[in-house]
Amino acid sequence: MKKYIIPVSLVLALGLASCQDKLDIPQKGVIATENFYASDADAAAALADMYANYADQVAGTEGIDNPEQVILNYSADDIYSAGKNFTDHDAFRIFDEFQYDNSSGTLKSAYERYYFAIYHANLVISNFTTENRTGRKPNFESSFTKQCVAEARVMRAYLHMMTAIIWNQPPLMDRVYEGDEMPPVNDEKTQEEILQWVIDECDKAIASGFLPKRNGTGDKDATARMSVGFAQFVAGKAAMFKNDAATARKYLGNLIESKDYDLVPSELFWTNFHVEGDGNSEKIFEPNFIDDPAFCSNRWAKGVMRDRWMVANVFSWRVKSLLSIPVQHISDGWGGGAIQEDFAEKFYQHDGDSPRRKACFLTADEFLYEMEWSGSEFNDASLEEKQSDPKRGLAVGGLFARGKYFEWKHHVYQKEPKILTGGTQPFRPDYVLSGMGENSNEKNFLVARYAEALLLYAEACIGSSDEAKGLAALQKVQERSGSGKISSKLTFEAVMEEKQYEMWFESCRFPDLVRWSKQGKVDLDQIYNKSGIHKNVPTVHDEFSEPDKPNFGKKHVLYVTHDPVPGNSDFVVGKYEYLPFPRDVMTSNKNLHQVGGWAK
Repeated sequence: MKKYIIPVSLVLALGLASCQDKLDIPQKGVIATENFYASDADAAAALADMYANYADQVAGTEGIDNPEQVILNYSADDIYSAGKNFTDHDAFRIFDEFQYDNSSGTLKSAYERYYFAIYHANLVISNFTTENRTGRKPNFESSFTKQCVAEARVMRAYLHMMTAIIWNQPPLMDRVYEGDEMPPVNDEKTQEEILQWVIDECDKAIASGFLPKRNGTGDKDATARMSVGFAQFVAGKAAMFKNDAATARKYLGNLIESKDYDLVPSELFWTNFHVEGDGNSEKIFEPNFIDDPAFCSNRWAKGVMRDRWMVANVFSWRVKSLLSIPVQHISDGWGGGAIQEDFAEKFYQHDGDSPRRKACFLTADEFLYEMEWSGSEFNDASLEEKQSDPKRGLAVGGLFARGKYFEWKHHVYQKEPKILTGGTQPFRPDYVLSGMGENSNEKNFLVARYAEALLLYAEACIGSSDEAKGLAALQKVQERSGSGKISSKLTFEAVMEEKQYEMWFESCRFPDLVRWSKQGKVDLDQIYNKSGIHKNVPTVHDEFSEPDKPNFGKKHVLYVTHDPVPGNSDFVVGKYEYLPFPRDVMTSNKNLHQVGGWAK
């Protein structure tokens, strides 16, 4: 399948290492560099370096996970970390059960990767403006360097928004800090002050007139770089987390009015999460995956995991717990990221057989009988024959941490499922798996899509003179879902519920719950503790494979058992809303202090 490359070639940045003898480039980050940052070509290389490092670090893989996806999604109330059992994926499960502390390796990796990416954005800004330690003027200025600075400014603002959402009062790194400097003290600025800085930075980039703009809904290239639309999205989202609905309405309203973005049709909702939907009309920003053999052929030696290779395994069904493999499924999967059973039932009751629901998870009957199973002779047989088919269903012991619903929103499809395509011609007939392995998640890393912008805008309009516009934004998402449920009034409850369905497993739910709890709209103690959702974990079994059941060897009948979580899984209000700063980072940075409940 054709891949759309970001306009500034990543190869340019990555090629710098092999050309240092020719360019004699001093170490990046040393502001006194005299023979670099002195031309448009240098600016292009620095900008490409920024994008490449973001794609490799924040959007890439650390071990078998993407730290951002683990922390934000597994902390939500509608996802289980799953795996084989309670001892599997324990590095992820600690976020699911709130059993982590500042020694977590995933936590450390997430923090370091955000600030590594911030540093590379600052390299552009500090070397092509006076925003550096001494206020030194840049060696070279042009219209193009101003464009590069505008893009880097939005990238840096976005990354700081994420660190503020996750750590509450993180360090604000507004320039390159040199080797003899300590980073700023983190708790000198409140979260609200950091978010206001984010908004101001986005506004500065937009007002500069140099920030690229998407040229209509068909402009795929613009989705892979910092753009006016993404700056508006970041400013609007930051304003919502700052509890400034009026500012959010301004930026998100401008994004909507641009008409540069639109929801994909209902029947194509599923493509948002697969290579078929890369760069589509709904994408506001997603760093582009580039299949570059010269760059990726020695992945392990270079530490490059931009394709999120084993994340594909983590998010897929546990193959060893199945009687064979559905043909759309990759050859191995470890069963992480399961949909919480009560939420799945609620989602199903709301959406029914909508395209949105089917793109997120399957019912038991869909899983057992509407999938083609690779070892089965009965894929085209009657339901009765499928019900006794020994090559479909669950093996003895079942699937841990899920009820009778089977999530697959983030699976890598080896073959497009007919239940989503309707049996039409494949969307990617020319797509061939690359040499990086069949489990490579070659889709772009999704950061922002138009549906979230519409829902944030709808929420921002509640109680304002723009309620009619907000209701229209909410209804647009509801109509596309295919659920048949359309709100006649704009209420917080309607927006909150719709957002949970629409944005499930997209790193939104946990930060939203924290934000809403600060505004007194939700009770985190009720959601996490009194509900008991994370205290008794389900396992779904298949009677066909269980020797002590009446349908053993005769018929596939699913049932669910529950087991208590080992240890304490209480959500401590006033502490777990934000993550602690990593212990190892605090050891090396004496200006980094724990805040909130972690400071006690």
